Amino acid sequence: MSSVIVHPSPTSDPTDFDLAEEVGDTGSLTRLIEQWVVLPEEWDELPPELREAVVRPERHTDLLDRLVQHHLLTRFQADKVREGGAGELVLGHYRLLDVIGRGGMGVVYRAEHLHLRRQVAVKVMSRTAETNPRMLHRFYGEARAVAKLQHPNIVTCLDAGRHAPPGVTPRDYYVMELITGADLHSTVSASGPMPPNRVCELFRQIAEALAEAHRFGLVHRDIKPSNIFLTPDWQAKLLDFGLALRPQHRMTEPGLLLGTIGYMAPEQAHSSHDVDARADLFSLGATMYWALTGREPFPETGNVLRDLTARVTASALDVRRVRPELPEELGAMVAQLTDREPDRRYQSARAVAATLAGYARWASVRDSTERPVAPRVLVVEDDPRLRRLMVGLLRDCTCVEAGDGKTAWALLEKQTFDLLVLDVNLPEMSGPELLARVRADDKIRERTRTLMVSGDLPSESLGGYLMTGADDYLEKPFLPPAFQARARGLLGRRAALTPVPSAQPPAPSPSRAGVASKVAPGEPLAFGITRLLEEIGVILRGYHDRCGRYVRALAAAAPDEGEYARLRNPDYVDLLARAAPLHDAGMLILPSSILQKPAALDPEEQAVAQQHAIIGAHVLTDTANRWPMAVPELGLACELARSHHERWDGSGYPDGLAGDRIPLAARVVAIASVYEALRTKRPHRPALAHAQVVRLLTTDSHGEFDPTLIGAFAAVARKFDEVYQSDKR
Repeated sequence: MSSVIVHPSPTSDPTDFDLAEEVGDTGSLTRLIEQWVVLPEEWDELPPELREAVVRPERHTDLLDRLVQHHLLTRFQADKVREGGAGELVLGHYRLLDVIGRGGMGVVYRAEHLHLRRQVAVKVMSRTAETNPRMLHRFYGEARAVAKLQHPNIVTCLDAGRHAPPGVTPRDYYVMELITGADLHSTVSASGPMPPNRVCELFRQIAEALAEAHRFGLVHRDIKPSNIFLTPDWQAKLLDFGLALRPQHRMTEPGLLLGTIGYMAPEQAHSSHDVDARADLFSLGATMYWALTGREPFPETGNVLRDLTARVTASALDVRRVRPELPEELGAMVAQLTDREPDRRYQSARAVAATLAGYARWASVRDSTERPVAPRVLVVEDDPRLRRLMVGLLRDCTCVEAGDGKTAWALLEKQTFDLLVLDVNLPEMSGPELLARVRADDKIRERTRTLMVSGDLPSESLGGYLMTGADDYLEKPFLPPAFQARARGLLGRRAALTPVPSAQPPAPSPSRAGVASKVAPGEPLAFGITRLLEEIGVILRGYHDRCGRYVRALAAAAPDEGEYARLRNPDYVDLLARAAPLHDAGMLILPSSILQKPAALDPEEQAVAQQHAIIGAHVLTDTANRWPMAVPELGLACELARSHHERWDGSGYPDGLAGDRIPLAARVVAIASVYEALRTKRPHRPALAHAQVVRLLTTDSHGEFDPTLIGAFAAVARKFDEVYQSDKR
């Protein structure tokens, strides 16, 4: 049988059926296609011999298992059909593929649009909730709330509707973008507290998302670690607006408690409907506490009354009691966010985001190994008390004091400083005069940033000094956090824009002659590790460059839809190409008896060899945690090292991941890595020709690789051969 003749329609009667009652596999398959449980075009795209094998197998196997084997059904769909629930697998224009999660109001599925084939997340309201008009109102209220918000850090709502075919109970659903990664709670539980610069950057994104929600009058009311999702490239996404308080729509009965006690603001514990945006800021601070310490901010005992009393009376959170090494101002920020009194907290999410942006940059500079000594600051102020205050506020810098302009200039001529804090009115030489000398000296100007301060001039007048060479200004009297933010912002800019010059500039790479040399932080590390792997005979010379070129070729051929659209983002592809050569870093720990064995490995040796994925990931993770911002490629490299041996059908190692549970980056690198390995001579086998490798990957390795990416590989296989042949090994 080469085809099945059907007349499918997504609105066909979806009445459930039992496969046992059908007349043979052909009738069962026809019914599945009519219902769009199996997509008609996917069936038509299957080669005739495979269609024949599905309908008339050589040996007796279950039809559903064969459909799963050929990727026409997922395991979840097959199980659902066996249970008699085939009709529940299509809602409107969406085909449900797998369960992502379950909540109080319903179930979230991974799904795809029947015609666009774009993968999405579909939240389906539970049947028990559908009978409650109030719950139904809240369900669609959440969809409408999220649909209003177009923000990169809020999960987008794409569609909503009610699926109500004749004779079947209606199902209400709404559709969201599908994102991969893990929530903050799982991430911290698995890896421990996060470094401060990463926390600052992630929570800056969430604060920006809250600012957008608050702009529309929405109060989330359930900010907590499990409602913050982190993508593999560290983008934060705010989830679950199911409890959002909407303007002029009070859907909460008086006295009804909504939210998570351990993260809710005291005023929300009193009354869930009588809160404003500052309640979200309290929960944001409590969630920051979790991210920085790995501890629950207000542990719940199970006694609701006791927990609510504790929430109303508890003091602000102090992260430095758990981690005293954290920056003092970050601890102060969490304490201010979690103050019992809303008026003493930050008053807007936008203010929180702006503050965190400065802290993130400073924390990155503070932790960077590129600056092994503390930043040097020259404080020039004629008031000794104010001068001592400034020095005290910059206690983690090396500060030098001067009480007049002439002394300051002498210091500048003899020593190097990263920041000059300069008062306008000074004896001997005024601040503007000293600024003019600094700007006229090329060496000092390139090295030193300048912060002008004055108690005599208003801000609009101080701003004029920006035109004559100052980098920022601050009016006196100032609040200590304002001074710290300005000073550290300039120090962060100093490190980011003009690093300390080395004694001798690096020579340009011969392979990049004629190209402006801008080396990403992770490239030397990746190159060094691949060179070591070359020396022990694991890979051929030049793999560092070839691996990146394989990745770029495959990304260019991937479809621009669903999660594969990320492979059309040049920034992400650049990051992936730089991280890819690190995927086999763990091979360095394997004994030569295994690496050079002239025969296939026995089971015990195979188990030892497989440890390289885990150990490589652990080493890279430890490195990334220690210097989280120094080498941005490391976060992705950890993922590649652990998951590049996973297989689409779940037969890989070390975690047995299957399908799109395998990170996209690892699926890409798996194809590049296997292609290179098969082209390379090994002690136990000869190198294979290009045509042999293409046939193995596209035809003879059913279920091992992402079928979408294998399709992309087939389209650019010739490019892979060109990359392999053109490189001088």
